[in-house]
Amino acid sequence: MELKRHDYDLLLKWKNRKGHLPIILRGLRQIGKSFLAERFAFDQYGEDYCPVLDFRHDGRLNSLFLDGKGQKRIDVDHIIEGIRILFPKKRVEKGKTCIVMDEVGDCPLARESFKVFGSDSGYDIIATGSLLGLSQLHGEGSDTPIGYEEYLDMTPLDFIEFLENSNVSQEAIKRIYGAVKGKEALPEAYHDVLLSHLHRYLLVGGMPEAVVHFLETGNLNETRDILVRLGKDFEDDFGKRKNSKGETIIDPTLLVRTIRAYRSIPDQLAKENKKFKYSTIPGGGRSSEFSDAIAWLEKTDIVALSHNLRCIESPLSGNAISDEFKVYPTDIGLLLSLYPISIMREILSGDLGAYKGMIYEGFVADAFYKTHLPLYYYSDTKKHLENDFLLEGKEGIIVIESKATNGKMASARALMSEDSPYKVSKVYKVAASGFGEGAFYESIPQYALPFLLHLIAEGNNEPILLEPLVGI
Repeated sequence: MELKRHDYDLLLKWKNRKGHLPIILRGLRQIGKSFLAERFAFDQYGEDYCPVLDFRHDGRLNSLFLDGKGQKRIDVDHIIEGIRILFPKKRVEKGKTCIVMDEVGDCPLARESFKVFGSDSGYDIIATGSLLGLSQLHGEGSDTPIGYEEYLDMTPLDFIEFLENSNVSQEAIKRIYGAVKGKEALPEAYHDVLLSHLHRYLLVGGMPEAVVHFLETGNLNETRDILVRLGKDFEDDFGKRKNSKGETIIDPTLLVRTIRAYRSIPDQLAKENKKFKYSTIPGGGRSSEFSDAIAWLEKTDIVALSHNLRCIESPLSGNAISDEFKVYPTDIGLLLSLYPISIMREILSGDLGAYKGMIYEGFVADAFYKTHLPLYYYSDTKKHLENDFLLEGKEGIIVIESKATNGKMASARALMSEDSPYKVSKVYKVAASGFGEGAFYESIPQYALPFLLHLIAEGNNEPILLEPLVGI
């Protein structure tokens, strides 16, 4: 089964834009970066015109960037001549060829070559990379050739992609968007089916291997086994980085600390106050010991951090408290695979028990991350205010309140009161119920949240066009 990905369309926009640079697909391991790069290149350029340079598994490829004496040589003609020799069955021609560079972090000279494969080289470059940027955590400086490459940050499948690959029609997708915009009502039958899809997504998540297996077999136990295995595979990477030569370096102390920090996340999120506390890491911990472990997990896209805010004012990034944060795995399926297997039947039955708050909060974080929206929350214990998620939209600051049940929203009400000093433009209550309006908020069902976030992100990215100024 071949999954449909929204990032395919983003690559198409890149290809059709004049003056585009080499592009790197970045993100967590095992999310389909290599597959998408090859599929897109073969579709758009023709397989015969697309040599695939797999730097992780083919050591010969380093020679493309060296001269006969083993010294660095980076120029287009030399590299292209080498590709023609190593890939004699491929047609490498200006204006027609796309070179796919897989795991470019394993060959720093390949990434350095982006400086010569610019917009006027006649050759397109699509690269993939995992563990990129970790050198900055170890005082080795930036490994990025600034100004010579573009990026497409990939994530596991989001809920909308999950629906589309689950044979939910585009007409149904459009109707959900319409309901979120308030332009049409959603039939009751849609509501029940979408809740069922949501419950499945909570357990499966968006890791491509897990999604494909579930959609082909319907077997949740086997799907969970895949997610558990992927989690262990990620742990095998903990503490690793690439040095300037593309060699893998393992820091054994960082490895152990990263495993301990990562395995503490389920218990940290299950608590009422979900702020990450180093002291609750098994065996005890301090910021000085484990901050690098958290930074490693964030840099490799295994987790996303939601920072507390000093105050609710734009820009939110300027008011984020660097050492107060919650930690969420970037895929809800990976998160739930860390909890007992009994949770599967509870979710499918709609009775989530003691975990319900954590599960739906994790789903909201999943939706934020996969829409490329930064995560913030607001907690002021002196004023008894606790707000789950805040973001900036085109019209101002928006509060998202996740409710596993139709509970009260005292904190959000305080933000929206007439004498409130807080600068909030809108509150959304995300719950299991349908669309509706309260005294100070709009209510949307949980399955509609990713659609809302996509619309907010699109609004933030609308082009700002100015008329030419009159000469003086």
